[in-house]
Amino acid sequence: MGSGAPLLNDYKQDFFWKRFPQTLLGGQKLRLGYDAPAYVYINQLLLFLFPWVVGGIFTTVVELTTLDVSVGYYSVGGIVAATVLIVQLISFVVRRRGATVTKFDIQNILAEDDEVDFESCCGVETVEFILPGKKYAVNIVIHALLSGVMCGYGFWYLTPATLNSLYNSNTAVTVILYILGWLTVCIAQFSLTAAPPPEPATFRAQDVYEITPLMRPFYVCVFLVFDLVARFYTTFSGVNQVLHVVFIFLPLFWVLGLLPPLDALFPWLGEQVLVLALGGSPAAGDIRLLVMLLLSSATVVITYFLPSSLAMVIVAACCGYVLSLDLGTLGRQILRKCCSSSNPCRPDQKHQEETNAVINTGFGWGWTWREFLVHLFMLGVTAAVATVCNYFSQPVNNTVRSALGYTLVALLVILRVLQSVQSVYVCFGLVRNPLFPGSSQRIRLFKKRKKILGYAGYIYRVLSTTVTPLLMVAYISLYVTPTGLTVNTFILAVAVCRALRVVWQRMTSALLELVVVFIITVALPTDVWWNSLGLGLQLMLVGASRDRFFQLCSKLYFAGTILITSWTEKKQRRKDTIPIIVLNLVFFPVGLAIIVAAALLSAPLLPLFTYPLFLFGFPRPLRSWPGPVGSSANVNADTMYYRQVAAAFSKALGRAFSSGSLGDPDPGSHYLVRYQDRSMWVQVLERGHGFCTVSIKGLELQETSCHTVEAARVDDIFELAFERDGHSACGVNSHVFNALLPRDAQIVNTYSDARNVLTGIIDSHDSLQQLTSDFAKTLVWVFLHHNAKKDYISDKQAVSKSDAVTVERDVHSRTALVHPVDEELSEGYRSQPASRKQSFSGSLPDWSDDDSDIFEMETLGDRNKNKVRLPAGLSDKKQSTKLDAATPSLPGTIDDDDSLLKELDGIGLPAIDSGTKHQQKSHGFPQPATQAYKPPLNLSGSLKFTSPYSSALSLPLKWRDIPIDPTRLDRLMDKFPKDWYRHVLSLLDLSVNGKTSKDVCEEISTDDVLTGIYARLVVACYAVVNVLGLSGGSDAASMGASHVYKVYTEDIPWSPDLDWLKEDPELFHLVVRAYRYAVKLMYDQGSLGPVDGEEELVEYLQEYDRDWYIGCEKDTRWEQAVLQSKPNLFSLGYDPTQGAYTGRVLTQQEVVTHIGQLSGEAVRGQWASLSLELLYFTNDDEERYSIQAHPVLLRNLTVQAADPPLGYPVYSSQPTGVPIL
Repeated sequence: MGSGAPLLNDYKQDFFWKRFPQTLLGGQKLRLGYDAPAYVYINQLLLFLFPWVVGGIFTTVVELTTLDVSVGYYSVGGIVAATVLIVQLISFVVRRRGATVTKFDIQNILAEDDEVDFESCCGVETVEFILPGKKYAVNIVIHALLSGVMCGYGFWYLTPATLNSLYNSNTAVTVILYILGWLTVCIAQFSLTAAPPPEPATFRAQDVYEITPLMRPFYVCVFLVFDLVARFYTTFSGVNQVLHVVFIFLPLFWVLGLLPPLDALFPWLGEQVLVLALGGSPAAGDIRLLVMLLLSSATVVITYFLPSSLAMVIVAACCGYVLSLDLGTLGRQILRKCCSSSNPCRPDQKHQEETNAVINTGFGWGWTWREFLVHLFMLGVTAAVATVCNYFSQPVNNTVRSALGYTLVALLVILRVLQSVQSVYVCFGLVRNPLFPGSSQRIRLFKKRKKILGYAGYIYRVLSTTVTPLLMVAYISLYVTPTGLTVNTFILAVAVCRALRVVWQRMTSALLELVVVFIITVALPTDVWWNSLGLGLQLMLVGASRDRFFQLCSKLYFAGTILITSWTEKKQRRKDTIPIIVLNLVFFPVGLAIIVAAALLSAPLLPLFTYPLFLFGFPRPLRSWPGPVGSSANVNADTMYYRQVAAAFSKALGRAFSSGSLGDPDPGSHYLVRYQDRSMWVQVLERGHGFCTVSIKGLELQETSCHTVEAARVDDIFELAFERDGHSACGVNSHVFNALLPRDAQIVNTYSDARNVLTGIIDSHDSLQQLTSDFAKTLVWVFLHHNAKKDYISDKQAVSKSDAVTVERDVHSRTALVHPVDEELSEGYRSQPASRKQSFSGSLPDWSDDDSDIFEMETLGDRNKNKVRLPAGLSDKKQSTKLDAATPSLPGTIDDDDSLLKELDGIGLPAIDSGTKHQQKSHGFPQPATQAYKPPLNLSGSLKFTSPYSSALSLPLKWRDIPIDPTRLDRLMDKFPKDWYRHVLSLLDLSVNGKTSKDVCEEISTDDVLTGIYARLVVACYAVVNVLGLSGGSDAASMGASHVYKVYTEDIPWSPDLDWLKEDPELFHLVVRAYRYAVKLMYDQGSLGPVDGEEELVEYLQEYDRDWYIGCEKDTRWEQAVLQSKPNLFSLGYDPTQGAYTGRVLTQQEVVTHIGQLSGEAVRGQWASLSLELLYFTNDDEERYSIQAHPVLLRNLTVQAADPPLGYPVYSSQPTGVPIL
């Protein structure tokens, strides 16, 4: 497959040859690909050569006359600046006038997309083509001034007198440097006059702040400034000679993309200073980098002005410890606190936060008083150790030094051994660790073996976080400021601050550096130059060497892997593979020089199109991407699952980091995580004492063919490492040269995803018959529990507002209450009760012919006398609802709010508060009725219950006002399970003051009026779903699986009565939920066997309520359930390709995640190649060579894990601080 994939397709090759001249000549568009008038090219050449022409004229005048060079400097600079300003103003005016004229273009359909129809030499199209407008008007002035300064001093920089003085009047050198030098100046200046050229060195996909035009002038000005310095300090004259030669090669560097753009240069420089000079860590973002640079620099300045070495060591030790902590998390926490106090969250914002994934809590996940106390204690210990050791440093002899040094050597060996013991491979990934569990699938045995290895991890944690850093602080404090040291004081302050900080910031690296310094010191004589540097500078030098040496080794591995696999992997072979390999061997010294240069600059090694054609990419920050980490991702339906697992996995990651089983999580490390069919990418961004800042990315679940090849190789590598049942526990790693090295396996509590084809269940006639029967039962279950739950929540809210709840003795109107929506209802289905309804329903009795109604018209004072006070919090541990204890004056009467409002509308009766009632969430389920039930008629009017407690479970009027023909409902009354209804009631906790729940339930269950309204509602909903909308009088079972799927997805067959059901979204949603319960029952019975009696059915439904979300994957509630870690989820789906219905079950359980470490240099190199290929070559062909599967380098997965828009991870987390204490 790889042999036929092009590096660059034909269309992109034509595009490249149009773009390359622009890059080479600073932005001139001399190759358009279509015919253009000659004046288009002539105008560009005139603007391009204008600085050289002006500079050449004044050079001649200065050389042939006595005109002072400074006059020529100011003259050239002024003329160029004025010219740039004038042409940009002309462009601005012409474009503004052209924008006011409506132009009707006649486009040539055969023309290319970027073809311009030029009309005249000074036409709008010509001006816009040659002089595109600046994005910001202020840049017109800034670019003009910068052009004047650069060209003016460039004139001085390249005068023959200057060049002759540098090269001893060598005419040939002077002429060459003069011509090529002015060409360099013109190339750099043209981007300021017109538009910047396309740059191979592109860091950001979009130049938001218009920084690109400044890139080339900046590098020219760097050379000019150094020449100015060299004129006053003659010691730099030799360097100035070399830089004049390098100056003429700047266009080559720009074309090859070796010089970084400004938005990458300054973060890279800051990162190098922070890491190499100040002992810090690469930062997770530009702001954090700037803050840490300022704080670290302030520490050096304070230390420099301290009067004594003791004070210097104490301050450096304390500041080093503090700066190594997770200050980024502390800053975000303080900022969030300030923002929340100044702008409190609205209720909808709080609701949105509650739907987010679970946030980790515990020690180290945030800054609380515990963290402050621990770090304050460690700060005191560090200060004490530094103080004592430095104070008594003079009398200490070499014996103490040797003892401490050899102790550090022993600690280095012990820590490495403890790391290797817990990893699956030892000896640099060659041999499998026989102590590691033989299989990760048997979780119980795996946990047991890992627990034994955990003791090694505990020892490693103690040694690495406490013992070793304090011992290094003691050693450094003893010998970092010896007497008689001739090092500059400021350099000494920098070295001391770095040495005492790096022991906390990067413990393992600091320990290795200190051991190397100790061995070198012991091996060398005492009178060599090495000992004159002092311990601080020695550590700084060894630290920089260690960093660059490890980078060199990684780059050599990466280059060798690409070169070898271009032939050994058959799908990577091309026709020109052999010639390319031969050229690499012939020019090996050149290739090695490129690799060494990349290592020295800490720049990624860039294989062009990931083919063995090597350059070094421009230096950039270690995180590789410009934007804020986690700011964008290709969000799709799979994103929620990664959001859910990210919190749990970050905890497991913290355990692995702290125990050392994943090696040293240095910034720039990358880990690939595999579990089930999902893959996660972990990038370490920052590291300090007790924390690692990481970014977790989720890769797409639906794998393409290329993904499948690499995912299969990843699975093979992990299976060979972690599944050794039937094989020797100690084996050789056959994938030792792969970019992925298995490290550890961790258990994470996340979702196990199972998809089953429902053939034989959903299309079975018996199953469908059982579904229709279960649907009536689930309707009863859902209605009763929904009503009880709503009333319980209302009562709970009322109790929280006062110490007692007032209950009206004579009014039992359920609909007068304001009910929150059931938690299973979506936000779009919330019902909004009216306050008027509350007032009237609570103050007026039902209009009845009974004479006793006269006595119900009481005054407000009489009502207050009849209120009963109930204690607050009247609910048992089951969260059950207590019914009203008082008996109304007219037992069983309930007022209908809507009818009252219609009859009394406009009367203007005063509003009187309605008493609140306590009802309860119930847990119960009955059996089906054995015969048809005949409810009483006129259920939509005023009801007289036979039980005083029935009103608490009454239905709203709009649910009882059923428009369906009563005779049709009577024919379906046999569907109502009356015995099941009574069984559900018997399970409810309806206890009232002194009266047991059983007695209350028996009294309510004999109330035919209450039973009747439930029977009518259940049968009506059943009819709308399974009867009325079906054509030809067919039943639901005969309609087959399609009917089940439609109703499950809320697509109920239309009938005139469906409008009544949909008028109340709350009722509609409850019916759909009941149907989904019935479908889940059908699925469970098809998988596990039929339900054996009512009690087992009760267990099923209780489990659905408690532990399940049953819905559709596209619902917003599904995502919320996943993020809130609902124990189980079920959805019904349809696969149109196979024509089969599927059931998807997500079960939260312990899942083994396999973790492997990737080659950091391989990742950075492939990302650098991807950036060049997409941003400069714009080679986005889906069949291109560089995106084909590479089982060794995992190229396709690496491309996918890049930040958008170049990569496409479906999930990308914000920088997450993982505690490793």
